[in-house]
Amino acid sequence: MTESHLSGRPADSQDLYFFHSYAQLPGAAGLRAPDERQEAFHDLLCQFVLQLTTHDGETPIGFLDKRMPLGGEWEKNLKEALATCRVFMPVYSPRYFASHWCGVEFDGFLRRQAEHLRSERYTVSAIVPVLWTSPGRIVMPEVVEAFQWYNLDLGDDYRRMGLLGLMEAGKWRVYRRTVWRLAERIVDVATAARLKSCDVKLFDDLSNVFAPRTQGDS
Repeated sequence: MTESHLSGRPADSQDLYFFHSYAQLPGAAGLRAPDERQEAFHDLLCQFVLQLTTHDGETPIGFLDKRMPLGGEWEKNLKEALATCRVFMPVYSPRYFASHWCGVEFDGFLRRQAEHLRSERYTVSAIVPVLWTSPGRIVMPEVVEAFQWYNLDLGDDYRRMGLLGLMEAGKWRVYRRTVWRLAERIVDVATAARLKSCDVKLFDDLSNVFAPRTQGDS
């Protein structure tokens, strides 16, 4: 870990700018490349963030779990990405809040932000939510209500349809413009938040923060 990470001043040339948190589609029979839309969005966003920064491109600028090799290191690599990324980007969809792993990832980043706030009282949130589908189709749990998903700069079509809706409607110019604005927002938030990395031990007992609370939960 570089000195810049420890000081809360990330080195722009090599930092992991964003953690792309999303719900995978099931690989049902006959469904080829079920997450190809998410991967295409990820690639375009990485391209735009590279254009907006001095990142050297030799290491990933965005984290996507499908790009990790399978095996025993999968969870370790995921936690390291959560501990070092500058921005957490949850992609809201009906499946997202039903996903155990998405709830675990969200818990990890919330803990990291809380740890950061112990030494830096005044900072912006480093969570940048993205709408994948129409918000009317998504039931959002209370834990995410504090994180604004709708930015006026992203336009009415995005607010109504989400990124997937824009793609499926063939609104490619609107889609690319929206992804560009998301890239600008990610870079701006990363610069403003200056989020410090944390020890992965902070994630030893993560839980699904989207799971319904039972009676007796605090």
